[in-house]
Amino acid sequence: MNQEEILSGNAGVAGVQRLLDGQSSRRLLKREVQKMLREGYRAGPFHLTRAKFKPGRKLSAYFNVPVLDSTGEASHSVHLAVTWQNSLDEAPPAESWSQLKEEASESGLMPVQSELWRDVPEKGMRLQVWPFDPKFPQLVRLGNPSYAARIFASLGIADQTPLITPIRYRPKERHVLRYEINSSERGHGESQPLYAKLYTSGQDAARAFGVASRVVDWLEFNNMGLQGNRPEAISQEDAVIFYPHAPGIPLSRQLHRSRRWLAEQLHIIGRGLVTLHNGPEALQSDLKQNDFTREAKVVRRASEHIQTLLPDTYQKILEVVDRAEECYSSLPQEEPTFTHADFKSDHLLTTRQGLTLIDFDTCTLTDPALDLGKFLADLEWWFTLRRLSGMEEAQAELLKAYIAGKESDHTVHERLERAKLFHVLILVKIVARRVPIYKKDWASKTEQLIGRASQVLDKAIKV
Repeated sequence: MNQEEILSGNAGVAGVQRLLDGQSSRRLLKREVQKMLREGYRAGPFHLTRAKFKPGRKLSAYFNVPVLDSTGEASHSVHLAVTWQNSLDEAPPAESWSQLKEEASESGLMPVQSELWRDVPEKGMRLQVWPFDPKFPQLVRLGNPSYAARIFASLGIADQTPLITPIRYRPKERHVLRYEINSSERGHGESQPLYAKLYTSGQDAARAFGVASRVVDWLEFNNMGLQGNRPEAISQEDAVIFYPHAPGIPLSRQLHRSRRWLAEQLHIIGRGLVTLHNGPEALQSDLKQNDFTREAKVVRRASEHIQTLLPDTYQKILEVVDRAEECYSSLPQEEPTFTHADFKSDHLLTTRQGLTLIDFDTCTLTDPALDLGKFLADLEWWFTLRRLSGMEEAQAELLKAYIAGKESDHTVHERLERAKLFHVLILVKIVARRVPIYKKDWASKTEQLIGRASQVLDKAIKV
């Protein structure tokens, strides 16, 4: 089985999994990573955290790799991104990449690495190690504790050198860093980390900062038990926003608790969502537009690996998406408004004081039914994944709270009808994006959940 067959999808999901996790593939990967390390260090076990397959183009994988010193102790952890392609993307001029390496080395960000990237053309492999990403060149300086200390001092955050940990390393896509600052510098009784979210431009960072600030202001003004995590500062020059640590446990990890407790949380969430959807025009400022048709296109694109690896299941996806799109277009519509657009249980943190909503990067001007449908689909995912009972009751509690918050609005029931179709659409997207392709049960779980999406659509249409 050659690599070209695997990347085309002709070798099936077994071929993809072999390239990701097969013994010969891992041995090759380990040898190449070893060449990127300084003398006296060796790569430990590879922990695969994420993979994405685009048939005919590339396979991407992300690993955490402990690096062992001469005594066999894990002294550091390396964040590694690997791409397999039949033909590697052309690299920019060597001096461009070398400058980033030199800057990282001078900043002390290469304690165990001798290289930050490595191409293996005969194998169609490109390896990249944190903090290397030419699309986000500021990642190197933001990973430099001395530079971060200067930013914090200029922004009035703190006057000390932080401890920096990469939380998310995805070259060309997104990056998140955590900064640990001594609590005494910030007036807290215990350590309160900051999180840095990077953007490709200062303009994008400024837009996101403004959106997040306005959302938090509105939630704070209404005091519904749902608050937002306010951004602490922005460095537009570095295209980065700093967020304080938001205490709490993601709701996705709390769904097993008593139905009474969960109903209380869903009541807050439903009423809070009404508050956001009824927000002032200021909330709509700087938002990009979206609609059901565009969302359907995203779902079809996100399912392209299923088209190649599970063609029968992909045909069912097309049937479901096409039917949902047709039904949606026949329903009464309303003017687009502020929508969080990634409203899910991972973004709702539970505390004794209430709930905190995070992550405002995807806020959009669109049909507010999207938020309802997204949350219904997200509940479907977590209840199914963890084999919990009470899913439909939880979904009903959310809708009941939402309706109660809009009881004077005669359009609410029309919105709920559209939400049912967004529920179907987003459930398909969740399956396409969240079911790990490197897991042995990828095919069976994908088929099962797409079947469930079809059932949800049948029920929505009959009702």
